[in-house]
Formats: sequence, structure tokens, C-alpha cells
Amino acid sequence: MRKVFITITAFLVTGMVMYGQEIRVTSKPDTSVILIGDQIGFTVTAELPSGLSAEVSAVTDTLAGKIIVLRRDPRDTTVSANGSVTITDRYLITAFDTGSYTIPPFYAGVASGDSLLRFFSDYSFLDVIRPAVTPSDTTDVIFDIVGPRRAPVTFREILPWIVITLIVAVIVWLLARFLPRNPLRRFVRPPAPPEPAHVIALRDLQALRSEELWQKGEIKEYYSRLSDILRRYIDNRYGISSPELTTDETVRMLQKASVTTAGQMAVVKEVLSLSDMVKFAKYLPDSTLNELSIANAGRFVEETRLPDAVPADNTDKTGKTANGAGGGAFAGREKEKGGHHA
Repeated sequence: MRKVFITITAFLVTGMVMYGQEIRVTSKPDTSVILIGDQIGFTVTAELPSGLSAEVSAVTDTLAGKIIVLRRDPRDTTVSANGSVTITDRYLITAFDTGSYTIPPFYAGVASGDSLLRFFSDYSFLDVIRPAVTPSDTTDVIFDIVGPRRAPVTFREILPWIVITLIVAVIVWLLARFLPRNPLRRFVRPPAPPEPAHVIALRDLQALRSEELWQKGEIKEYYSRLSDILRRYIDNRYGISSPELTTDETVRMLQKASVTTAGQMAVVKEVLSLSDMVKFAKYLPDSTLNELSIANAGRFVEETRLPDAVPADNTDKTGKTANGAGGGAFAGREKEKGGHHA
């Protein structure tokens, strides 16, 4: 009897040593540390040699008492090229209590005669911890009271105000448009009438004369200003864009329009041509010609000005208007100089 027991024991030990060299069982979680409530995988693997089958232990509800098994995936069995077999069980686990847990080994049971040889995995470990909370000291911080947040204004809310505004605007426009004695009109100042072209030109010529540019040696500036004043007057008076035209083009446009006499066109051509010579050819006229040029420009403006609107009864006994014959300041200077012409 003793010999039989020794024989069986030796057989079992020999089988375990023989199979143990080829059978390997592992069990481990995907990570060793989780937060409360986190879900991780847990894998059990048994590797068997060719032609050998085994029974792998399994769980259905908990591991180590407080680790909950949420799901067990279908078992996966793969066979390699050399005939070895790999059995894999995959679990989804979680835990809701903190602590360090030791998960017992899993095993693969292999039949050997009438006996079952079990090959175990190692123990595995899992730590369950709480989320780290950084305390904030707000005892010394005073925050402003946050007021209620206003909801965005909808189109339906502002539609009545739009309608009211339009109605008021239409009423005001109708009153201003159709009432014969509109009280609103007294608050509306009519636009000032534009200055006549000759008023602007004579004022600019008088300002140019008072600056005494040619007396200071600024001949080019003097004739540039004089040319600009005369060209702007022609533009405002006749609608001829003289500032954008050459001297010859300006004279041709005046001739084509038949708005001036031959003598007046000669004055325009002389003043503008002399200005061009000073500006572009560095010509230096004498003082007599400098004074004569501005006088001729003023005389041209006086002679071609639009007649003033004078009431019919605004005449003296001699039949002249109250303003006289309209010679103006430059016409007076022409008489003093003996009526020089261009």
C-alpha cells in the first residue's frame, strides 16, 4: 500500500513538472491604481501545449469581495501555428470602496488520469483611491455679488417698439410736408445760398494782393495762386473745368461757348500764359507786369460777373442802381493805371 501511494505521488509530481514547463496562467488588471467608480479591464490567460485541453477558472460577480465584475466577454480561444492553444477571458471590473485589494490567483485545470492538475497564476493587486481635491482657501477673498443674467432680447419683444417708431416718424413727416403753417419749419434753417463765382474770385484776388507775395520775391507762388483763382472762377462761372485743362484748351472752350469777347479771352490767355511761364520756365516778370496781371484778372471777373438781382425801385434819380456801375475795386485800380489791357 505504501508503495502504491508513493508511485501515485511520483506520477503526479512528474506530470506537474512535465506540464508546468509548457502550461502558463496569468491574471492581471489593466492598471494597478484606479479612482472610485473607474472601470478597467481584467484579463486571465492560459497558454497550453498542442493537444492539451484545460478548464480555466472563472468568476461572475466579485473579485476579492469588493471588486465588482460588470461584464465578462465571451471566451477567446486561439491556436498558433505550432498547435499551442491560448485561452483568454476578459472582464470589466470596478470598485466603489477605497482600499488595497489582493486578487486571488486563477488556475487552469488539466486532467491527468483520474486526477486534475491545477496550474495557478500569480496574485494580482489593485488600489482604489479617491480623486485628489485641492482645498482652496477663500476665507480672505471677497467676491462681488453676481447679478441675474439677462436673457437675450427676442424680435417679438422689440417689434412693438419698431412699429411705434415708424408710426411716429410717418406722422412727423406728414406734418412737415402738408401743413400750411407748419410749426416745425421754424426750427429748420434753410441752407445758405451759394456764393456767386465773382464774389469768391474777387475776395481771393484781394487776399492775394494783400499778402504781397511778389514784393517778397515769391514770384512762383504768386502766379500759381493767381492762375488757380482765375481757373476756378471760369469753372464756377461757365462750367468749364479750367483747373484740369491747359491754357490753350481753356481759351478754346471759352471761344466755343461764345460767352466772352475777344478782348476778355485775350486777358485770360495773357494771365494764364504768363503764369505758365513763371511756373514752368522760371520766367521773372517785372513789378509792373506783376501788378498788371492781377488787375487784368480782376477786370475780367468784374466784366463777366452775373448781374446782381436789384429791385426795380432801387434806383437813384440818375437811373443808376444803388451799387453804381459795378466797376468794383479792381475796376477802380484799372482806371488809376490808365486802363492797361493785356
